[in-house]
Amino acid sequence: MRVTNNMMIDNFLLNFSKNTERMDKLQQMLASGKRIQYPSDDPIGTVTVMKLNRDVSAIDQYKKNVDDADSWLKLTDTALNNVTTVLSRARELLVEGSNSPTETEDIVSEINQLKQQLVNVGNTEYSDRYIFGGMKTTTEAYTLDTTNSANGGVVYNGSNVAAGDSWELKYNVGADDQITINVTGDKIFGDTGSGDNLFKLFDDIAADLQAGNTTGISSHIDELDDHINNILAVRADVGARDNRVALTKNRLADDNLNFTNLLANAEDADIAETIMDLVNSINVYTSSLNVGSRIIQPSLLDFLR
Repeated sequence: MRVTNNMMIDNFLLNFSKNTERMDKLQQMLASGKRIQYPSDDPIGTVTVMKLNRDVSAIDQYKKNVDDADSWLKLTDTALNNVTTVLSRARELLVEGSNSPTETEDIVSEINQLKQQLVNVGNTEYSDRYIFGGMKTTTEAYTLDTTNSANGGVVYNGSNVAAGDSWELKYNVGADDQITINVTGDKIFGDTGSGDNLFKLFDDIAADLQAGNTTGISSHIDELDDHINNILAVRADVGARDNRVALTKNRLADDNLNFTNLLANAEDADIAETIMDLVNSINVYTSSLNVGSRIIQPSLLDFLR
């Protein structure tokens, strides 16, 4: 087969273009640090990278949910601790009132202040959400109602669990894994729809102190002890959930590390290898230029000489 000058030039230009494209691709890999620039570079690898990116994004969202759940549960525990402190102080005042009837007015005044503190704790907020209202988190869980003195003068505005209202706030912390983060106020303060609640108990305490009813005062001490024990049980449940959140947080941190490494292996370029390939590509490119200058250089005048 006769090889013409034009054939040599065309072959040179084709190979030279391939060398240039390869060098450009290697430069892009070094600049971006990524092995895959376009899906066509590695279709199977691209699918793997897309899946791993989705997994890493999901884990990031789960981590945010876990952090939010952890903060909510810790605030709940703090609020429950405040309730325990209020009840313990009320118990001390009852014992003091039964032994010091001359200080009754001062003790009653403090009991009323403690009741107001219970209302404030019942309206504890986290990120503009009332934590004891069940699903109804945008309005105050407890409001005062002086016309409802038979039930403690306080109204609960949260989810009515007894009536079958939805009350559980659940956070997704993994695939098919949820954690309930809230506690409704009725489990802590009792049923404000009846006389069986802490607010009514504090009204009864104040009334019996003023009346000097020692029998009533003694029974109220037992009632306070029952409520304190209930709060401790609720705190134990909240603590167990918070421990689960902590374990989930550790698991997600491990998952995030593992998936991030898998993603890096799938899409990141091997910098040392890429640099070596680029150096070789530059050498080939330089050699191509030298060869091309010799192939393309002859002209008609050169042949006529």
